[in-house]
Amino acid sequence: MIGDFCLAIFPYYDVKLRKNKFKYRPSLVIAEAGQNDWVTLPVSKVSHSKCIDLEYDVRLVPTDYPLMNLSCISYIRSHKQTVTHHAAITKIIVNIKKEYPELYKMVIDKVEKKYRENIAEARG
Repeated sequence: MIGDFCLAIFPYYDVKLRKNKFKYRPSLVIAEAGQNDWVTLPVSKVSHSKCIDLEYDVRLVPTDYPLMNLSCISYIRSHKQTVTHHAAITKIIVNIKKEYPELYKMVIDKVEKKYRENIAEARG
């Protein structure tokens, strides 16, 4: 599972309907969290360019990574880790650790950098 680029079901709040809903979202599995859970990174098209984090969002151009089956330029949000239950992972598309090792290393390096910053901030 580690390195898998997949589709997973994620909850979100629909402001217009004022209720929780679910949607499929591309994600990258980066670690095992234990008890059937995985640490994942969301992949998003980031609709507003001002929301792109130049330090931590990793840009994906579909023609550069054809095995990922992306329909548009997207970003691996390396600073937005989440835990995903294994049953919410519905489809594995490609293992980027194997197919795109340079990309995977870049993402993990950014995750590590952000994690170190978070720990330093927590220790204050």
